[in-house]
Amino acid sequence: MATEDEILNAAVGLLEKDGFEAVTTRAVCQAAGVTAPTLYHHFGDKDGLLRAVVARGVETFMAHKRANRQTTDAMADLKRGWNGWIAFALERPKLFRLMIESTRSDPSASQEAFIIMRAIVERLAIEGRLTTDVDTAARTIWAASNGVVTLLMQGTPAAEIKSTSELLFEALMAKLVRPK
Repeated sequence: MATEDEILNAAVGLLEKDGFEAVTTRAVCQAAGVTAPTLYHHFGDKDGLLRAVVARGVETFMAHKRANRQTTDAMADLKRGWNGWIAFALERPKLFRLMIESTRSDPSASQEAFIIMRAIVERLAIEGRLTTDVDTAARTIWAASNGVVTLLMQGTPAAEIKSTSELLFEALMAKLVRPK
């Protein structure tokens, strides 16, 4: 394994085990078995390391989204994407929190996910099922899914997040999408 990957794996491991505060350059170096100059050579500083951790998290999430095969049922595809977003957040909450916080300063990190979701919404529009225009529907779905994630950020238990997510998705679809 490349040194850069070992350092990233150590940082992600510390983050997911003990939280953001545990990701110090000293702890990462010790966990990766490298010296501080090696870490700095690869990432510049702690902020560079954290940007790389976020980039890896986004890439992991997006690889999963890209792997979802499009079906003939746009509504099922949309729900699978919604549920995947929530599942990733619940499975890796500390990494997800760091990813969300970083998108506040760099919204481009979430652009591909929005484009994928919007394409599914466009399919619903082509089927004549949307009750509004594509952009309004896509922004509404995006805002609602991010609202569910806010519950995670507030420490809401996973079971409550899941039930709220399900209810919110169904309510949105009842308002935005006509039945087949």
